[in-house]
Amino acid sequence: MPRSGLHTVAGRALAARGASVVLAASVSLVAGCYSYKPLAVASVPARTEVRLVFSAEGARQLREAAGFEMRQLDGIVVRTLADTAVLMKPSALITVDGDELPWRRGDLLVPWRTVAQSQQRTIDKRRSRGFAAVMGAVFTGVVYFALKSIAGGGGATAQSGGGVPE
Repeated sequence: MPRSGLHTVAGRALAARGASVVLAASVSLVAGCYSYKPLAVASVPARTEVRLVFSAEGARQLREAAGFEMRQLDGIVVRTLADTAVLMKPSALITVDGDELPWRRGDLLVPWRTVAQSQQRTIDKRRSRGFAAVMGAVFTGVVYFALKSIAGGGGATAQSGGGVPE
């Protein structure tokens, strides 16, 4: 007797497709749940996720400390040093050539004079609500089609009987 639902090849393929859709939607939409808001240089508290955009001259000045010229640096503020610098725990950077690289070194001391713009990473509530709605719809769709597959036998049924119907 054939097995139905998720035990059939069609049912397993449907479940795998549903899982990959959920994973792809999650990864792409989670990235969209954050945005960067302008942040005054003097008011950057510790443990804040920030993006620093460097001036052309600032990128050249940081070349010795970083090993290359950076256009942008993302990371977490370890602490600010008065109004002169910020100690960062970088996570990723973009070079002046446009290459996106992970930061594999320790903390980096960034003088404020090298920074053209600072931004704080914040949760975008509108995008987050949209993400939740899309994930709910995807989950509902996967459950619906899985239950439909189980109820319908998964399409892998064998019919017995002989000949052509009359």
